[in-house]
Amino acid sequence: MIVIDTGSRDDTVAIAQQYGARLGYFAWCNDFSAARNHALAQVEHEWVLYIDADERLIVPDLAHWRACLADASKAALNLRLHPKLGWTGYSEMRIFRNDLRIRFVGEIHERIQPAVQAVCAADGLTVGDADVSLQHVGYEADQRPKLARNIPLLQAYLAREPGRVYCWWHLGEQHRLMGNAAAALAAWENGVAAVRAQPQAEPSDSLVFAALIAARYQAGLPMDDLLAEALLMFPGQYTLHWMTGKRALECGAYDQARQIFSDLAAVDPAQLFDAHAAYDRDLFTHMVQESLGLTEFRAGHFAAAAAHYRQAALTSPDPAPLQAKAALAAAKASALTKQPQSHMSPVAPQQKP
Repeated sequence: MIVIDTGSRDDTVAIAQQYGARLGYFAWCNDFSAARNHALAQVEHEWVLYIDADERLIVPDLAHWRACLADASKAALNLRLHPKLGWTGYSEMRIFRNDLRIRFVGEIHERIQPAVQAVCAADGLTVGDADVSLQHVGYEADQRPKLARNIPLLQAYLAREPGRVYCWWHLGEQHRLMGNAAAALAAWENGVAAVRAQPQAEPSDSLVFAALIAARYQAGLPMDDLLAEALLMFPGQYTLHWMTGKRALECGAYDQARQIFSDLAAVDPAQLFDAHAAYDRDLFTHMVQESLGLTEFRAGHFAAAAAHYRQAALTSPDPAPLQAKAALAAAKASALTKQPQSHMSPVAPQQKP
């Protein structure tokens, strides 16, 4: 293990020494690539795994892991990165050969991919996939202390590289955490504009669309056309389908909403792997079951609504409100079955002006 300390003020150094890491120092210069490349210069082994202090490596099969590293045809390996606790994983290149040609680029959200691709082209190698995971736990902590560092870094970097869509998304997130909704909206608008300027959208570009759609909705701004555009670009993106279902429910299109939510409920989050996007597993359990409950409640199908609310309560961290909704829906279903049948001919209601 090689640990490069860039100016910590806690017991990081002592912990690193306790676990036998080779310790180095690098004066922080607002450049993540510079710090990582300084670390790479210390590496002596054949392969490199880069990992942050708030990530945990999970190797379910050691024999598989060793076989991946023994494959001479590979220049790098993708693993599964889970960005938050309780989220599915996506593919991330974190393992690569110790090669002087492979170095990081970018002051923030630094990338190794351009260098790896160049080595693959030069040496006839490929990138493989390893069944190992990194669990990121840092986002459960308060992110606000990082804002003063991240926002200027992102702004300076995007001034030079306006096509980095992911950085526009992250800048918007940082402004949102700062409480500056207008700046967040502007960053996401710029990100969507950057996607439209590209010959072809990348699957990960859906992040900035989803963020902008949600922000526009919360601000009372038009978002239906943007949602339709995003779905055409990213037809398999579950968050966009979730938003479409919520919009259909809001507009009274209960059949459409029911179908979308039912499709989401059929997804097994424990088995789900999308190489380009991570999802909160709650989306496919209590969140979608609650939305199905609301859809059936508004459609007047109270017994079905009660069943979905009960199902949602089974996996929700706060089941009490869902149990109350289930009880209300069940009471309405019971009352409906006890109503006497009228022998009078139905009268059509008057149209509202």
